[in-house]
Amino acid sequence: MMLRPNVIHLHFGLKKPVRILQLTDVHLSLADERDGEDMVAHAAARRNTFFKEAGYPERDPVGYLEEAMKYAEDFDCTVITGDVLDFMTHANCDTAKKLLAGRDYMFCAGNHEFCPKVGVPDSFTRKEQKIDEIQSCFRGNMVFESRIVGGVNVIAIDNSYYTWTKEQLEMLKAEVSRGLPCILFCHSPLTCAHLDHNPPHKDLHASDEVVAITRKVTDYIIREPLIRAVFSGHYHNNGTEVLGDKTGYILGGLFKGIVGEIIID
Repeated sequence: MMLRPNVIHLHFGLKKPVRILQLTDVHLSLADERDGEDMVAHAAARRNTFFKEAGYPERDPVGYLEEAMKYAEDFDCTVITGDVLDFMTHANCDTAKKLLAGRDYMFCAGNHEFCPKVGVPDSFTRKEQKIDEIQSCFRGNMVFESRIVGGVNVIAIDNSYYTWTKEQLEMLKAEVSRGLPCILFCHSPLTCAHLDHNPPHKDLHASDEVVAITRKVTDYIIREPLIRAVFSGHYHNNGTEVLGDKTGYILGGLFKGIVGEIIID
């Protein structure tokens, strides 16, 4: 196996262990004639960037995603926490659809899902305009989705542009009210400076209302005892963050062959 599992054990007092696979930051970087010569060149440059960052691995992101989805068949649930696409092209979207077709997984978007070309400023307006198009590449609801897995409430929630909404807070509270232990998956770590808007992301200018609700949701996640752990990606390397009395687990990129194995008993 070419994959590099990062194994995390959680103890909830379950009658039977639950195994969850997390995948994040695939960064498919493909383009073809439909996307234009400029994007074909851009894709080649981006592939080279990730190839170097990954330490010249034996497989490319396509190969790792293929292997990871086969590996996922042995798990109770698979959650993909964004940046499957490095940027929006016909080739990237078609490849994601092909590799994920017929697979059962939960998905929340990353910031790159809404990127037309790396280096172009982020835009809340563009995300709103493109969200249905990007959603068509993936199953489920990438804004908010939950499922009960062996007595654990698994929740995937979008924070691709480093913000939360009041609707997400209402849905999150509804899931917590079920009274089961919850684990939460999102793209950006909760202590990411962008989520606190201090400083704000250099290309995004959220309103005071959005900043306030984002801080309210973040505080709720940290303080709510039934939310037992948070899992994210975004930084491309394995790590942890302190979230009050709970831990946030940050998973490295699948373009490096890294996958997250979460074992809950």
